[in-house]
Amino acid sequence: MRILVTGSSGHLGEGLVRTLSGQGHDVVGVDVLPSVHTDYVGSIVDPTLVRRCVEDVDAVLHTATLHKPHVATHTKQEFVDTNITGTLNLLEEASRVGVKRFVFTRAAGAWI
Repeated sequence: MRILVTGSSGHLGEGLVRTLSGQGHDVVGVDVLPSVHTDYVGSIVDPTLVRRCVEDVDAVLHTATLHKPHVATHTKQEFVDTNITGTLNLLEEASRVGVKRFVFTRAAGAWI
């Protein structure tokens, strides 16, 4: 199965990429921060990037988020952009290409 993991440089995303890859899945990672687990470096706020990322995937595991630790370093608008607009971009593009499985995770903590 080809699986897109958002937030692939983060703790949860990295763990998912490693585990799923180890199980033989073809995993594609996207994150704003580069890492060995990230294939696409960029934001899910960018609809063009999201469109490229969801092509030919069977499932999306959405772990990209801004949460409580980011309150001191990010604006309210950045929270809205990432947590709401980015999620909407993923949902719309996944629906457009016919992705049948979409798992949305959310860390505890502040949204804005």
